[in-house]
Amino acid sequence: MESRSLLVTGVSGYIGGTVLSAILKTKDPWGKDLKISALVRNEAQAAKTRALGVTPEVCPSFDELDKLESIGEKFDIIIHAGSGWHTPSAKALIKGQGTRRQKTGTRVHYIQISGTSNLSDRPYTEGYIDNHLFSDEEDIFSYEKYRESREVYFQRTTDIAVVEDGEAFGVTTYIIIAQTIFGLGSGPFNRFSMQLPILITDALQTGGCSVVSHGDTIYNHVHIEDLAALYLILLRNICMNVTILLVAKGSISAGHELGVFSSSEVAKITIQEAGEKWVSGNTAGAELGFASNSRIKAVLARKLGWTPSYAGEWEKTFRTELTEFIKNPPVGRDMPKIPEKFDL
Repeated sequence: MESRSLLVTGVSGYIGGTVLSAILKTKDPWGKDLKISALVRNEAQAAKTRALGVTPEVCPSFDELDKLESIGEKFDIIIHAGSGWHTPSAKALIKGQGTRRQKTGTRVHYIQISGTSNLSDRPYTEGYIDNHLFSDEEDIFSYEKYRESREVYFQRTTDIAVVEDGEAFGVTTYIIIAQTIFGLGSGPFNRFSMQLPILITDALQTGGCSVVSHGDTIYNHVHIEDLAALYLILLRNICMNVTILLVAKGSISAGHELGVFSSSEVAKITIQEAGEKWVSGNTAGAELGFASNSRIKAVLARKLGWTPSYAGEWEKTFRTELTEFIKNPPVGRDMPKIPEKFDL
């Protein structure tokens, strides 16, 4: 099997770090032929990455586009797990890979992280409700183009750019549109997601959980390790030259039982209050991320051999993540005062 060069971005974060760990742990033959590199911000991260046997590529910011383009030219496969929102960095990496393909004649592959908020409705601010159950066998790209024509949304903008630039530069692109990601990560730096820690922080500050209105919108979820497993399946198929046809209540009781929350009641708040409490005043962000309908089913992923193993962990995850959050809070996050009676 031919050797391939792989770059993983976002390794200091939740998704990229867990994906890197999963790749390093794989014992499959195709994994032995990967030359693995990781994009890091500084020398401290580079040193930790080297200790894992991974070659660091230092780039302090995703805004250093010329540098990213040069880095992209070095790699047969890029997993851009560092950001679904930063369109210029995705374009720069793909352009670099396009140059590599032009110079070497070898196929290059690019995998972009994204999220189902791209498909979310707007039930509170616009009165737009969509209960459609999306499938990855549908023409999601055309739907995203339609939604983007109505309202620019940076993560969706990135998806569209990835597909269009991939076609323009001869880069085979894949987009993983993940649901709410839960569970503790296994990366070398950050083990926490974004959505649940936001809710945990607010719950610790107020002494209980809150929901927007009646809390009756629906969002799917996926465990971080199941998400990493999907990345491994894509990598395996790429490395083995397999053609992949793609179209483009438990939380409050846990906190109360642990002695952290003063009340076992769930508070109802408005979407405006949610924006202030959870997303620094961004009402639209609160709606798309916490109070909208976004339902999908991963049909193609299962046809590739993906079988989620951690679906049953969802009901337990709030207690698990709350406990770990208090024991080892994320770096840079201000911790609310914890009741003295709380005992881990």
